[in-house]
Amino acid sequence: MNTLMPRPIIAFLAVVFPSVALAQTKAATPEVGKVVNGGFEAAGLRDWGDWRIRQAKVSDQAHAGKQAVALGPERAMCSQKVPIEPNSLYRLSAYVRTEAGSEEVMMMASEYGGEKLSVSSALTEYTRISLEFVTAHTAREMLITLMHPGGPGTGYVDEVVLTRLGDAPPPVIQDFMKFEERPIRSEGGVAQQPDETLAWFQDAKFGMFIHWGVYSSMPEGSEWVMHQEAYTPEVYRQRAEDPEKGFTAAKYNPADWAKLAKTAGMKYMVLTTRHHDGYALFDSRHENSWTSVKHLKRDLIAEYVEAVREAGLHVGLYYSPMSWRYPGYYDVYGTNCKPNVWGYKTSPDHKENARVMKEEVYEQVGRLFSRYGPIDYMFWDGGWLGQSVDRELEDLFWDTGMFQNPQNEWPVSPQHVIKDPATGKALGIMGMARHFQPRLLVNERFGWVGDIHGEEGGAAMAGPVRVQPTEKCMSLMKGGWGFRPNMPVVPFEDVIVYLSDCTIRNANYLLNVTPDREGVIPENQIEVLEQIGAWMDKVGEAIHGTRGGPWQPQFGEYGFSFRENHIYAHIFSGYRERGAGTFQTHSIGSKSVQSVTDLFTGKELPWEKNANGTVSIRGVEYGKTPHVTLLRITLDSDIESP
Repeated sequence: MNTLMPRPIIAFLAVVFPSVALAQTKAATPEVGKVVNGGFEAAGLRDWGDWRIRQAKVSDQAHAGKQAVALGPERAMCSQKVPIEPNSLYRLSAYVRTEAGSEEVMMMASEYGGEKLSVSSALTEYTRISLEFVTAHTAREMLITLMHPGGPGTGYVDEVVLTRLGDAPPPVIQDFMKFEERPIRSEGGVAQQPDETLAWFQDAKFGMFIHWGVYSSMPEGSEWVMHQEAYTPEVYRQRAEDPEKGFTAAKYNPADWAKLAKTAGMKYMVLTTRHHDGYALFDSRHENSWTSVKHLKRDLIAEYVEAVREAGLHVGLYYSPMSWRYPGYYDVYGTNCKPNVWGYKTSPDHKENARVMKEEVYEQVGRLFSRYGPIDYMFWDGGWLGQSVDRELEDLFWDTGMFQNPQNEWPVSPQHVIKDPATGKALGIMGMARHFQPRLLVNERFGWVGDIHGEEGGAAMAGPVRVQPTEKCMSLMKGGWGFRPNMPVVPFEDVIVYLSDCTIRNANYLLNVTPDREGVIPENQIEVLEQIGAWMDKVGEAIHGTRGGPWQPQFGEYGFSFRENHIYAHIFSGYRERGAGTFQTHSIGSKSVQSVTDLFTGKELPWEKNANGTVSIRGVEYGKTPHVTLLRITLDSDIESP
């Protein structure tokens, strides 16, 4: 993973309470609400960082003072964590400009308790851009990110300022949400799946992600080790296929993985069939392919899909169309090679190299769709080119819609083309999907609009209830998505908070495990999944089969899921009334309460309906499950009924 595709960003102003005093900090702690080196006058990029910082540098193209930050060419970013006050209204501003009006420079605010916000400009003269947002009751810091999403030019940013404008607005009592009808979008001649096809996914809520491949044998890195160490394909392959220290899959038993997923309360699994290094865990017949069948004489995906189906779980696959084995990935026209760690330079030969890369993808995707039985979900990852987002170029190159363009400059050879029986036209990527797997769900990371929107990373999910089906993916191992020895894990207490954070926002939680080179999941990851399973045995009804709502969540304090006439309150450690042992809902309108139950203990709790329609609940034992307390509120009629 770690590919950092841009996310659809929706502005959302959280309902929050008046500010409270922030605990005193030591003198060495950065000043609350102050961006350090926001004018970039310090040497280098002090106090700014990011995994792509190599594409950011100090420049003399300043708006004020002597320096600004220059981002680019191509994809570049830098970021900074800033301490903030909770329950406050803030404004984040900066001056930005670009070298070319066809590109943009972007500023983002996130991890403050609301949904990620962004603002951008493509103007070539310095322009002030700004965002306003409200911090949550539990928020103590936020992340500021400056980005040049892509293109051969450069974006400049100067005078980044964060200003506290005052206390947050007072809270309001919410009525039941108006449940929006999900819009069905079409792109490239293919429509998104209808709600009935998506129902299993939205009911599932919790899945197992598995990053496993030849990189699992390299302790110096995880799934990006080939890129991080700039290993040539030849060196990397030699390391991967070392019979003693390389990738052996000697103890691989996917039935054990499926059993563990079921124990944890997971309903589907997603395994990396091929990551960005280009190694396939299945039987690809393309002449340039590198596969487990050629290397180990085993089709690891065939074994996996059989085990997952046998366990009664939904089958998910991951596939990366990008491949670092091809210099043409960075130079698809052969005229303008993008920056890369291998030092590839522009060459006319790269255009044909890129075409072969595309052709291998078509052969492999067609084989995955046609030779492994029903597939429920495909997690695409890496449809952009040269690790730089350019939707127009991606559409031209990949042909991800229903049909391939017969005038495409990178044609797929006839022996790897699958034709539509009705029209005789060569099918595109989604054309193959609908032809072989008509009920397949896919995400949006391969050019097409997608059925599922993905959110990635280690921060808790924030913002409102999602209308579009959404999935948050996160790694259980700290420090990457692929195996690294002796790595710590995210504790059970945090994982169940993340799962609840997703559930109350109508999103799924895809939790990644990292088997080693032999196929064994580390013991500390197994322990956490077993703890989750014991917890889910008691409270799983608040997760599975529910939808987010019927009220918007309050980040770090509480949120709700529901099914039929049951509302499930998910109450977190940041809830301010915990000390009183009480909880108050928003308005249930004219409906009546039949009972309130603590799901973990099974204890019935006293309650009363107030004149404003809210329900006050007493006797809540928050200490029993201090990180997430789950209450079932049963009403006299279904939530969505009049």
